[in-house]
Parts: sequence; C-alpha cells; structure tokens
Amino acid sequence: MAMSRPLICRSLRGRPDWASLTPTLVQGNGIKWKEAQLDTHDVAIPLPNPGGQSQRALRAILLSPSDVGKDVCRHRIQRLSRLSGGQDVAIVFLLKQEQGQMSAMAAFMTLQLEGSLIGEFEIPVIPVNSVQAVLPNLMAFHRQISTSSGPRKTADPARSLLPYCSDKPPLPEHVVHVLSDITSSTRDLQDTMSTPAGQMKMAEFLGNNAQNAISFWADEYVAE
Repeated sequence: MAMSRPLICRSLRGRPDWASLTPTLVQGNGIKWKEAQLDTHDVAIPLPNPGGQSQRALRAILLSPSDVGKDVCRHRIQRLSRLSGGQDVAIVFLLKQEQGQMSAMAAFMTLQLEGSLIGEFEIPVIPVNSVQAVLPNLMAFHRQISTSSGPRKTADPARSLLPYCSDKPPLPEHVVHVLSDITSSTRDLQDTMSTPAGQMKMAEFLGNNAQNAISFWADEYVAE
C-alpha cells in the first residue's frame, strides 16, 4: 500500500528530547502528518514516484547526545542502513548539551564515526539546534533527494551535513563546495566558525551567506 502522508512514530511522545515534535507536526505546519507504529525509524516522508516505480520514502531516526554509544543506538543505525539498500535514509541529530554527557559536538562526531562503521552503508547525519528545526531541515533534505536524477549514490556523511550547518538551511550548493574546499573535517569547520579569524575568512569566501553559517555554531559547541 502506497504511503500518502508523512508518518511519525507514536513512541516519540514518550521520549523527553522529542516529545514536543509530534504535537507540532500533527497540529499544523501545512503538512498533514499521521502517527503510526514505525519499527525501524521515527519519521517517513513520501518521495516522488515517477514512472510507476516502487514506493519511495525518506526514512529517518532522531537521536540526541544521550543516545550515542549505547547498544540500542547502534542497533537502530544498523537497521536503518538496511532500509532501501541504504538509500533515502538519514539520521537527525539534536545538538543539545546534557549534564554529565560528552559535549554535543563530540557526540555528533562520534555518531558520524559509528554510523560509518556500524551501518552497512554510510548514512547522512543532519544536525539541528532545536526540535523546532527538525521539520525545515528534514524537508530541505527531502527536496534535495527528490530532485536528484539517475542512480542514487551513497552519500558522504561529512559532506551531506554541510548544507544543514546554517540557521536557514539548506546552504546554496556553491557555498557547500566552498566549505568543503576550505575545511578538512567537521572539527576544522567548527573551529573555523568559532574564531574571529575564521569568521573573517568565512565572510571573505561566502559573502552574504557567511552569517547564516556562522550563527549555526553560535552556541560554541566544544569538540573534544
């Protein structure tokens, strides 16, 4: 049976970090979401289905720093990587600093590493600064893969996250190219965005797009 509406897993109402997401999606935003029991993921958004091909959907799991390093998290990543041959899937990661936990950015980089080692395919990781940012970031990624043509290649996670490192995602494609050229890793990107010298460099290379990219890192997440 074809999926006609975006789905969100019922279990999110019982997860403190994500409990506010379900009411927000179900009650409005111009998109009619439906709650359902999803065993392998947290959200599913239908994708264009040209030529009568089998039903496609973007499927994602939602994680936060407290999930990273746990067996259940590794198991969820592994199951997600097996959906649709590792294509049309993503991890949404909440950059939330939690007391007694590793820094949000350190957890984020650990998650990227675990995702590439545990999963059978490399999975894009989309960082968000708040629960409110989940929908615009997911829909931006949805548009990106909806408009792609030809065989869908496995994404490089580090490059895949670059368009979403902005207060107003996605960053234009040429900006993503510049960022990937002038920074060598997620740690390098964070360090560059967080220093006056680095911010001046970004302003020089990115012009009017620099502020949206810089402000994403305004909370100064520590990369340990």
